[in-house]
Amino acid sequence: MALRILLLFAGILAIGLAQSAPTPPVTLAVHLLVACSGQGAGQPVGLPGGQAPLCLARTPFLTQKDVQSAELRQNSQGRPVVFLTFHEDAAVRELEITRRNVGNRVGIVVNGRVAAAPTIAASSRFLYLDDGYSASQAQSLVAAFNRQAGIR
Repeated sequence: MALRILLLFAGILAIGLAQSAPTPPVTLAVHLLVACSGQGAGQPVGLPGGQAPLCLARTPFLTQKDVQSAELRQNSQGRPVVFLTFHEDAAVRELEITRRNVGNRVGIVVNGRVAAAPTIAASSRFLYLDDGYSASQAQSLVAAFNRQAGIR
């Protein structure tokens, strides 16, 4: 009986520790993509289909500090995506930049890696991170963004 209680306690303790383990910080940088020969061009980004590479503009227009909250959602194929909502000033900035750049590309850099380089289809105040994340990877990103935004 004592052994059973001890094992039960150890299991509860392990679950509690796993749930309270800190989520590592997350970084986000959203850049316009520009011609690599232009002034202000940074890191080159390979594009699918053999298109000529573009480069990240040196200065991102959104970062992880602009994130107000993150949610786990699903894309049209039912795969997990991270949906980011930005603070009002950042949302307005994104809306203005995307409005002026419909048809151009952005580079979305998550934790130092270019996660996506989508074409801007319409002006927007939100951002979906859809990089083929597993459910646990997406949930970890959501938790990290929310923790950094002060949301528990």
